[in-house]
Formats: sequence, C-alpha cells, structure tokens
Amino acid sequence: MTASAPLWDAVFENAHPVEIEIGPGRGEVLLAFAAARPDTNFFAIEHAAGLAETVAAEAVARGLANVRIVAGDARCILAQLVPPASVAAVHVYFPDPWPKTRHRRRRLFEGQDLAGAIAQVLLPGGAVHVASDLAPLEDRMRARLRAAGLREVPARGPVRPVSKFERKYAAAGTHAATFVKPGA
Repeated sequence: MTASAPLWDAVFENAHPVEIEIGPGRGEVLLAFAAARPDTNFFAIEHAAGLAETVAAEAVARGLANVRIVAGDARCILAQLVPPASVAAVHVYFPDPWPKTRHRRRRLFEGQDLAGAIAQVLLPGGAVHVASDLAPLEDRMRARLRAAGLREVPARGPVRPVSKFERKYAAAGTHAATFVKPGA
C-alpha cells in the first residue's frame, strides 16, 4: 500500500487491498466479489441512498466485514475523498441506463472528469473493469479512460457474476473492457 493506506486501514480496520465499485445497484456483483475474496476490501459508491442502505444491510446480514458503501456522486467522492494511488481496482458495470440524448446529463462519463478521478486514485498497475450493454456508451467510456492515461489491456481479473440487470437488459450482448494505470 501507499502512504494513503491509513485512511483505508481506518475504514476497514485492516490493510487489505481496496477495490471500488461505482454504482453497485442492488449489489449483486459487489456482494459476490466480497464473499469470494475476503482478503480484499470493497468500497462502493451508489448514487441512490436507498439502494446503498439496502446493500449495506445485506452485507451485514451475510457477515461480509470487507464491504463499505456510501451514497453520493462518485465523481465528487473519488476526486475529493479517496486518496491518490490507494486503490487496486475500480469496477464500473452498466452505469448508464439512459440511452436517449436528453438523458445525457445523467451519464456517468459525461461532464465532470470521472475517468481522470479514477486514474488518480488507482495504484500504478491498478485496473479499471467496465461493462455496458450499449456499444456507443462503452465507446465513450473507453475514449475517456484512454484520455485519462489508462491503457486498455485484454480483459483480466476476477470473473464477474451476471447480475439480474445484465440478464434482463444485455440480451443483445455485453461490451466489456479492462484498463490499467501504467507504472507497475
């Protein structure tokens, strides 16, 4: 870990590596990862407070001590609260369920520089795993992550469980990618 580790040590009360999921929704992927990998801490950022509370309660019910979740805007939380170079991986799955142009303001990779904030918090060699059911939005995520200095690599990392959302909406296919921060 880096000099920023004391923050995560205080949050999780251990020094395990930290991974962030942005927009876990109902928490299916987050909770599955946390159960399968108890030596990794998972910090989630969910925009909807009700969903965040539900996922937090489910983590407690399952005895998953390696999960923390906050409600808020991921762009602000990453940019203002997460220490630079302190996160091993970031997961962003199906962030934009609004394909219409009029919903552009709701898209996670529009406006403020989420990709830059992700690059800032990643450790050198850290990975970003993204997936979408909408090819144009996946292309946008890829372009933003490349512009932030992250390098696309063949998909790697833990096998991601298929969520209820993905089963319902990604019938036409899922577009996924992995990026890494240079320097490892």
